[in-house]
Amino acid sequence: MSEEKIYKYRIKITKDKELRFISHLDWQNLILKIFRRCELKLALSQGFNKMPKVSYSPALPIFIKSNCELVNFQTLEPLEDDFLDKFKKFSPNGIEILSLKEIPENTNEPKSLENYIQWARYEATLNDEKNHVYNLDKIRYIIEKCLSSDELLITKKTKKGIEKTINYRNSLKTFEILDGNVLSFILKAGQNEEIPSLRADEFLKTLFDDSSIFKIKRVEFFDTNLRVI
Repeated sequence: MSEEKIYKYRIKITKDKELRFISHLDWQNLILKIFRRCELKLALSQGFNKMPKVSYSPALPIFIKSNCELVNFQTLEPLEDDFLDKFKKFSPNGIEILSLKEIPENTNEPKSLENYIQWARYEATLNDEKNHVYNLDKIRYIIEKCLSSDELLITKKTKKGIEKTINYRNSLKTFEILDGNVLSFILKAGQNEEIPSLRADEFLKTLFDDSSIFKIKRVEFFDTNLRVI
């Protein structure tokens, strides 16, 4: 008996407006609901609890918007010509389609986006309504001090409630100011035991005491060789 042909795709979409306030689980459920309304015949996993073969980019903290959310999905039939029109029709405000591509069968990509994505670039702008402390010169000083240091210590609580301090310096790849006073930085993302992942809001809170003074946006994903995904 021959195996069913599987079609693999990746869609890139935004997560903006009111969608910034929903959890990653709610985001996953929302995408599945859109797929169902598009009447996709999603491929299912093996085993007792069959699940749609859908993979998502790493969780985005609440209040942060994104211009690069990725969803890998597998179907039993090729997408119809009007799939993007249907996806747009059934998507709430805050989702815009940026691209859609078919993933070749011979690709060497990991099955999960959590394993494929290894770095993410963010942009942060000061929220003038909340910022009463930091000017551009002070921000430049903080960036230079951060980049010249061998340590970026952040204390977190484990699941057992024990506080643990971790050096996240290797989790920061770049940090700079772009035109228009925009902070741009690349942080470790996805799953990797050697370098811990670092959330953008935790990173900014460590340096500036309060991440809410920034409007944060995720703009790009990279693989382990810093190639844009």
